[in-house]
Amino acid sequence: MRKVNKEKTRLLPFFIPHIGCPYICVFCNQPRISGHQEMVTPAIIRSSIQRAVSEQGYSGQWEVAYFGGSFTAIPQEVQDTLLEPAKEAFQQGLIQGIRLSTRPDAIREDRLKELYASGVRTIELGVQTLEESMLVESKRGHTVEDVEQACKMIREQEITLGIQLLPGLPGETWMTLVNTAVKAGQLQADLCRIYPVIVIEDTELADRVRQGSYVPLTIEQAVAYSAFLKSYLEGKGVQIIRVGLQSTEDFDAGRGIVGGPYAPAFGELVVNYEWLQAIQQTIEEHLEIFGVAHRITVEYPRAFTSKVRGLKNRNIEYFGQEYKQIEWTWKQKQEDIVANVLHVMIDHILYSLPL
Repeated sequence: MRKVNKEKTRLLPFFIPHIGCPYICVFCNQPRISGHQEMVTPAIIRSSIQRAVSEQGYSGQWEVAYFGGSFTAIPQEVQDTLLEPAKEAFQQGLIQGIRLSTRPDAIREDRLKELYASGVRTIELGVQTLEESMLVESKRGHTVEDVEQACKMIREQEITLGIQLLPGLPGETWMTLVNTAVKAGQLQADLCRIYPVIVIEDTELADRVRQGSYVPLTIEQAVAYSAFLKSYLEGKGVQIIRVGLQSTEDFDAGRGIVGGPYAPAFGELVVNYEWLQAIQQTIEEHLEIFGVAHRITVEYPRAFTSKVRGLKNRNIEYFGQEYKQIEWTWKQKQEDIVANVLHVMIDHILYSLPL
């Protein structure tokens, strides 16, 4: 596993329309997802870089990112044209590197070498799932082997490898999710984004929802799936850089969404759920040994208040309902108490959970 640069990088994103991908996946409506429809031009990219560096500073800490389309699947002449202003900025030391998102079957070893020479330092692959039958069902047009080979080539070129996973595609179960998690852990990715499937208008999935042949995940299911993927992959050394779609004005207003677990604070819900599970596991292990619990005090650092208590105190409400016989106390730690642990006091026994 390569060491990922943890310094603060300021992202300068540009969205490429759906011109590189030869397939239309059942979930895809790229213009709505990205919020951008017009093709970006080299002049816009060049001026945006210059403006960002001149107005905001941080020369050398910016990363130009090409999102939205399958970048390496578009004609190479177009790729080179779009890359040129970012390549120039990289060579001048104005930016830290270039990031691309693309398809696993659009990766070639010779092209990777050229991209690296141009300043590309991170490539994110739209993996989506590592269950073969689900790739077919979702009309992805590539195989699990394509994913494995692409990841291997990217790692060998010393380019930071990112993967994107979409829990909740047609055919998803806990068994397929676990299978994807295990195989994803074997890809040795540096970064991962987790996007539970949202059903967007004007997609095949939207038609299936209306026909009753596909049922989207509920928010509760999506949170559980995402929390599992996040915890498992973090345990394998993968940095989770996003969970849940980026909030947009249309999506927040309910426009363009047919169904699925969209929530502006979805990532926070996943973190809440992780802490809920950690506390509950501590309680259940205590009960298994001692058989009873009368009073529980959960003590947390100030910075972890919303994570531990849950959005709008959802975790507090859950435990109050689930363990009605127990007297609960939730409180912020005093300054002199060790800040890097969560304390759970069950009766007179103290359990410490690392933060």
